[in-house]
Amino acid sequence: MNVKLRVLTAGALFFMGGQMAFAQQDSLRTQNVEEVVVVAFGTQKREAIVGSVATVDKKTIESQQATSVLSALQGTVAGVNVISTGGMPGDNPSIYIRGISSINASTQPLIIVDGSPYGGNINSIPQDQVESMSVLKDASATALYGSRAANGVIIITTKKGRTNQKPRVSITSLAGVSTNAVPFHEVMGSEDFMRYTWQALRNNEIVNGGKSAAEAAQFATNNLITRLGYNPYNVNNPIDANGNVVNGATLLWDTDWEKELINNAAFKQEHRFSLTGGSENTTYFVGADYLDMYGNVKTSKFERIGFRGNVESKVNNWLKVGLNTSFTSSSQNYPTQSGSSYQSAIQWIYTMPSIYPLHMRDENGNLILDNFGNPQYDYGNNASSGRRVNAQREILNNENAVGALYNYKIRYNRYDVFTNGFAEVSFTDYLKLRSQGSFQLYTYDSYDYDHYLYGNAASVGGRVSQGRDLAKTINWTNSLTFDKSFGEHNVNAQAIFELMDYRYDALSAQGTGYLPEVFVLNGSTLPEGVGGYINQERLVGYLGRAAYNYGRKYFVEGSVRTDGSTRFSPETRWGTFFSVGGAWVVSQENFFQNNVMNYLKLKSSYGELGNNATTSYFPYLAVYNTGWNNLDQTGIILGGARDYFLTWEKTASFNAGAEMGFFNNRITADVDYFNKESIDLIYAKPLPGSTGNTSITTNVGALRNYGWEVNLNTLNVDTEKFSWRSNLNVTFEKNEITELTQESFINGTKRWEVGRSLFDFFLVEWAGVDPQTGMGTWYYDKENADGTVTREVTSNYNLANVESSKRYLGSSLPKFRGGFTNNFRIANFEINSLFNFAFGSYVYDSSYAALMSGFASIGRQQHVDVKNAWQQPGDITDVPMNIVSNNQNASTSSRFLFENDYIRLKALTIGYNVNRDLIDVMGLSNMKIFLQGDNLWTWQSHKGIDPEQGISGTTDSRSYNLKTVSLGVNVGF
Repeated sequence: MNVKLRVLTAGALFFMGGQMAFAQQDSLRTQNVEEVVVVAFGTQKREAIVGSVATVDKKTIESQQATSVLSALQGTVAGVNVISTGGMPGDNPSIYIRGISSINASTQPLIIVDGSPYGGNINSIPQDQVESMSVLKDASATALYGSRAANGVIIITTKKGRTNQKPRVSITSLAGVSTNAVPFHEVMGSEDFMRYTWQALRNNEIVNGGKSAAEAAQFATNNLITRLGYNPYNVNNPIDANGNVVNGATLLWDTDWEKELINNAAFKQEHRFSLTGGSENTTYFVGADYLDMYGNVKTSKFERIGFRGNVESKVNNWLKVGLNTSFTSSSQNYPTQSGSSYQSAIQWIYTMPSIYPLHMRDENGNLILDNFGNPQYDYGNNASSGRRVNAQREILNNENAVGALYNYKIRYNRYDVFTNGFAEVSFTDYLKLRSQGSFQLYTYDSYDYDHYLYGNAASVGGRVSQGRDLAKTINWTNSLTFDKSFGEHNVNAQAIFELMDYRYDALSAQGTGYLPEVFVLNGSTLPEGVGGYINQERLVGYLGRAAYNYGRKYFVEGSVRTDGSTRFSPETRWGTFFSVGGAWVVSQENFFQNNVMNYLKLKSSYGELGNNATTSYFPYLAVYNTGWNNLDQTGIILGGARDYFLTWEKTASFNAGAEMGFFNNRITADVDYFNKESIDLIYAKPLPGSTGNTSITTNVGALRNYGWEVNLNTLNVDTEKFSWRSNLNVTFEKNEITELTQESFINGTKRWEVGRSLFDFFLVEWAGVDPQTGMGTWYYDKENADGTVTREVTSNYNLANVESSKRYLGSSLPKFRGGFTNNFRIANFEINSLFNFAFGSYVYDSSYAALMSGFASIGRQQHVDVKNAWQQPGDITDVPMNIVSNNQNASTSSRFLFENDYIRLKALTIGYNVNRDLIDVMGLSNMKIFLQGDNLWTWQSHKGIDPEQGISGTTDSRSYNLKTVSLGVNVGF
């Protein structure tokens, strides 16, 4: 790791040196200090911001192919950790702004769209309709949203027209193809699998059966097919007593499950339309977007069509009104993308070896056809057929993942209506009142059909499960704004009242017993279940904010907000949150005169924020659960334990930073230090099971997230025919538990204790393979007779798998992460690239662990690395003996903990702007042909998995991120 850091540091110094050289050689351009940034409840000039706010403009957004617009934040904003969920188009990434601020409550940021909280699915917003995104990171920036801002705020601003602009039409069409961004783990083919299974059977007979080597070898030859249940060869005993394929044996099939399940040419098309314009007093924007994209698991698909209309009008010199409205309809065909279920595609690839056929075979290996002459998927559950082989397998019995893709149906439909209107009255040029209301109706329709004849519901004749959920959000905000200058004194103040009403209405039903080609609930023979509930919450907020600056040199700002939430009892319902901040533009001082640094701004802020995102909408109530009936008598049971005085989680946030400009802003740099401490965590405190409950949700525990953010922008070259701009952002972030209910406790692969991180791995320490026995060994703490403790090695995993012998061994949180962007303009060509990277984290690869079991469970797929297994006494290797017997060689330990460093070419766009003299004759104002690529190249320290795993650092057999290449054209007229 030290070597990597030195190399990276050297590279960074070279890069910075290069920027300075270019900056001194080329003509200077001054950055616009009047830039206006969208912030909470309005806009501010960038120089007046005392907190930490980052913006992403439409050019950055358009340079990526993002089905979820939030994906564009990855690698472009310091302090924001974006984790993609895999290769299913339409899924939203997980967003963490300046760390994890809670254990049980929500850790996701508040999303604001055109000034109103957004309650739908963010993939309903097409990227082409977004003008910019602002990320509010510190308390002074987020405190205006009070109780919902502890995890940061993302403000999405959609596109609008301009005054005095003739109607302009823009049409964009693109088509592309996707495949896995990185390769899978390399697994065994049929011949190797048979040979090494034979070896594992032989070893077991020697070690545990007491047979001689010759006897064990013959036993393995005679019993291999019987144990596996299937024979992919044309001879009865295909592996001889030497472990080799016998002469004349040929494979009848060799199933490539990856080829059968993974789409290596997933098609994508997207078509966008927009109309913008405006008169002297009215502006408008109309947009439409259609996206059709397949995922890397076959049959996975996301289809979306969205419409948006934004209009604003200045009715007279004192009244301005506006209306933003959108409708989006989307559909996902969603085969299982992760987890250990039998129909999960990635789990199947890593479990099912190629010796098992895709379609049913008879004892001679011939296809068994149905009554229509078609092959039938093999589900490995035909023991009743009487066949000796090719009938019954021991693993993933009664399932076929390829059959699941085509025999099951998993569909998610979403319909999103969002309307947002405002009226703004200007009493004077410095006093105005704005009233804004929004209404959103989000419908989520989930549907799941399991086949009547094959798979997990065959025993009940098939199953249909369907849910239809309605989420309705009403938000109303009234704000009075005072903004006036008195000479060098500038005062801005706001008084705001906000009301939010959210209602979630869920309905579900399930039935079994279906005839062929019947897929609706009404076709069930036996209604199996019905459910429904309503959750509702309200929030009221009162806010005051005041900001003052003198001569655009000294800035002070403060705010106070009081919120009331129905998630808490009347006694604890109200929470008060505040922030204070200040900034000093040092470069405005007369004493600040030099030829290198032309701009320097120092800033600092502190504030306290709230979090009310409990897992239940009424956690303080003692409730009962219905449905526990006794025949026709209604029955109920008491719900979980409750804390009536449960109240707000609170986060204290401190930020200090500097903004710098060099060589007339040819180089700009922002450096921020942040410290966030969350107290009174809403946490499921463990209880003894003897109390009747295993936990109670209460306020206990504290977390701290702290670190540094560095953002560097450079204008390297700027000439008439060539320009080059760069951005490098890096985040150094740490997490610490500062308070718990007990000294420590185990949570999966972690142990949480005060002074450690939520993300520190706590594992049995692997000690390697015993050269004499070929079995795994582990370290443990041995207590000697004199009371001293020594670190010893044991082959008994249970001896090492105790808390006192485990060790902290790395963290899933990167030591640093960031992005590197370059934008080139060469004559009519544009080239934009974005690399994102992370270093210093670890990942526990449970997929690899399962593939390295060494045939302990016969019939399970293996990694090619098991070929390096121990063979005889004296062998030095890190792979234990292959042996068909229960052992703990692949048990959870540091053996499968790996560094997870990576660098990824996240986005690359190459565009060509056609010369005006060629397009004028066609009546076009512009024409651009472009090639876009996402995730084109990845370097990673541990191969076989996508390096962008969940924040916990454990794998879940999820689908891999997509590498997508698209060709498109944009025309305007």
